[in-house]
Amino acid sequence: MHLYMLAEQDDLDDFAEALFQELQIWAEPKTTIEAIYRHDEAQQASLSKRAIEVGIELTISKAQKLKEPLNQLYDFAKKYKCDFSVGIIEDDKRSDVCFFGFEEGRPDMFEIANYLEL
Repeated sequence: MHLYMLAEQDDLDDFAEALFQELQIWAEPKTTIEAIYRHDEAQQASLSKRAIEVGIELTISKAQKLKEPLNQLYDFAKKYKCDFSVGIIEDDKRSDVCFFGFEEGRPDMFEIANYLEL
């Protein structure tokens, strides 16, 4: 299953680059996770209607694989005072499934896995 977790915040452009750099460092050694940063001027087209996309895309096959990304992104959410949307990518279309973070609270891996039907 191909998923995304994107930062959500009104002033995202104020910290997008710093967040992306931290995501890159964390995701670099992992083979199933890619840090992403797309903005209006980017050559790579956005799959959503967001002006800026900062987060990760990952491929997982079981719920337990959500644990590390959810915990790490929750730490980033607290640091940058933002939330993250979790969603599914199917046929180049994105569907938000749920949110977690600074305002939404700690992610529940089992609840999210249930939403994703894992």
